[in-house]
Amino acid sequence: MDTQRIMIEGAMNMETSLLLKALADPQEHIVGQWRFVEGCYHSVHLVVAVTSIGMTNAAAATALGIEKFRPAAVISQGTAGGHDPALQAYDIVLGKRSFDASAYRTAQEEKADWRHLELMGAYAYDAAAQAFVPQAVYYPGDEKLLAAARTVGQEYTRGRVVDGCIASCNTWNRQKERLQYLHDQFGSSCEDMEVNSAAQICQQYGIPFLGIRILSNTEFRAEEFQPESAGVCQQFVLAVAEQYNRELAGN
Repeated sequence: MDTQRIMIEGAMNMETSLLLKALADPQEHIVGQWRFVEGCYHSVHLVVAVTSIGMTNAAAATALGIEKFRPAAVISQGTAGGHDPALQAYDIVLGKRSFDASAYRTAQEEKADWRHLELMGAYAYDAAAQAFVPQAVYYPGDEKLLAAARTVGQEYTRGRVVDGCIASCNTWNRQKERLQYLHDQFGSSCEDMEVNSAAQICQQYGIPFLGIRILSNTEFRAEEFQPESAGVCQQFVLAVAEQYNRELAGN
């Protein structure tokens, strides 16, 4: 394992273009259908993974990237929609934990009521049980990565930087009642389509992981999607990678 190598993931071109431009001596690798670009940013050895959108793509790209590059840590970053009414566009959520908002069991009843549901953990292989078994509902973010991100957050001027909970699923929720329910019932701060699946893969490999999401918009404030936020997030994450690298080196 290369203790200086950090893999940073982004789903779309707008969520990775600034990262790719920042790399010195970039080397491109195509693994399966996924693109990885290896290079250096200042003193940090990075791999940028362009995962494409969605839970399945994020999981596949994360596993392939880990197998090929053996990173010391993985950061999934990009844009998200708000669940917490207190947040607004350009606020950044550090994923102290995440969950799969599509992994649930409904109540047994005649009429459908989406509020009557119980979260369930995703299935993953358990070596001790030698079987695929349900995992914990919430996946925690790595404390050292969180500490590095909090340090960088002290200098962030575009909004707030908060510890939070990232809800991931292959949906785009815009109903305020549903957003408020997910926030109140399960503690979600924002919603994306990649973080929790990448977190699950990293947990299986025992690799430190953190999800970082910038709010591109929130329905509670009637904000439209703001693409500029993607670049702001990438700049923030580059600073987090530098800070984490310094902490790994003991500086």
